[in-house]
Amino acid sequence: MYVSDLIMCCGAAESFTEKSVDLGQNVTLKCEVSDKHVFWFLMKSSEPPVFILRSFSSQSKSADYSNMTFSKTFSLQYNSSLFIHNISTNELGVYYCSQTASPYGISRGIRLYIQNHSAYTPYTERAVSIAENQRCDYKTSKDGKLWQNLFIILAIINCLVVVVVIT
Repeated sequence: MYVSDLIMCCGAAESFTEKSVDLGQNVTLKCEVSDKHVFWFLMKSSEPPVFILRSFSSQSKSADYSNMTFSKTFSLQYNSSLFIHNISTNELGVYYCSQTASPYGISRGIRLYIQNHSAYTPYTERAVSIAENQRCDYKTSKDGKLWQNLFIILAIINCLVVVVVIT
């Protein structure tokens, strides 16, 4: 992996868009990389990345699933968009798509969350509740964010290495 690939990973890990969803809702996530062949994967807090599927063309809905049970929940749409059917709490997290060929690129993440759902509080609400209920000094917060970003970057790199080895 080249330094430029690492920089792309870092950029993807540090920022994502947030999308509020309702349980049972169908959701379509657009892939923002320029390649027509993409990988989709999901990252959840404190878990390794989960490879969902690989597309073969932006003009086809044909996909190669890492686990066939994913085909019940996830499907591929034209333009390499990911369709999630009947969303449940299992599908909440940050989704990324990445190019399958060099130069490798990773999209900005899309974090799905359920608004006003106690089992999955959005990061911003969680930060506010910590600030209101506890005294939190700047150095601890900064170090925690650094470790969180480092973990995300390493998880994305690990996922890309696994995907490249599989293909």
